[in-house]
Amino acid sequence: MQENDSQLWERFRNGDVDAFGELSQLHYRLLYNYGLKFSLDSEFIKDCIQDLYLDLWERRSRLSQTAFVKSYLLKALRHRIIKENIHLKRFREPDSIPFELNESELSVEMKKIEEESIHQQVALIKKSISLLTRRQKEIIYLRYYQDMSYDQIASIMNISSASVATLHYRTLQQIKSQKIIRDMFIFLFAVIH
Repeated sequence: MQENDSQLWERFRNGDVDAFGELSQLHYRLLYNYGLKFSLDSEFIKDCIQDLYLDLWERRSRLSQTAFVKSYLLKALRHRIIKENIHLKRFREPDSIPFELNESELSVEMKKIEEESIHQQVALIKKSISLLTRRQKEIIYLRYYQDMSYDQIASIMNISSASVATLHYRTLQQIKSQKIIRDMFIFLFAVIH
């Protein structure tokens, strides 16, 4: 029987190196892909993840229990990237971090759509998403690509759940309001859900 994240987290907090290794391997790809949304410098992202893991190991006995390990790790990485970028003077404000969705992150449903020769519709949706702000793209990524709740997104982005809900709603309204893709957006969500 495979342990869940919470059980691995507990074992890790108690000093179990194997549990820490399992958690690290289990979430590395997720953290790496999420980090690449903020910086295309893959070495910088790898360093941030490594520093995050080292910091977690050093502070393991002081960490609290959590049922949301994935959210905790994403938030911690986001914070580390912002901190390191400020330290390296790459930018001044957290809102100036670019957040890009790339083609390698497409969901299984999107790949099916592309395979079914609906390239024009996918291209229009991608264009619509590319016009979103960084925070709107981040909410779309966390909500639909990582299937996270408003509370989890709020925790990661350091904003209230109400702000997440409002921004999510406005983002969807903005996408839907674009006359060219309105019908295709409805079609896409019908396929995904």
